[in-house]
Amino acid sequence: MRVTEKFCREQEGLQLAKAAAEPLKNRQGIALDAAKAWDAAAQLAHKQESKLEPLDKLDAAITLEFAQEEAAGLADDSDGEADTDPA
Repeated sequence: MRVTEKFCREQEGLQLAKAAAEPLKNRQGIALDAAKAWDAAAQLAHKQESKLEPLDKLDAAITLEFAQEEAAGLADDSDGEADTDPA
């Protein structure tokens, strides 16, 4: 499982909050070190996420077709009843 930049930033924020609330200097230092590590992980995750290739034209067309079919299905079921016919 790949760690996302968002998750890393949340963890960094938690560690910074721990450091700010910690009265003991050694535990404060540990939390600050953890925040630095989460920052480094977030930067790495950002690089990995930015390298993900966007959908090619065929994938984009298929995705659009599914979205249009779903929207049409929602419009057809405007009475609120779902089609339960298994056939």
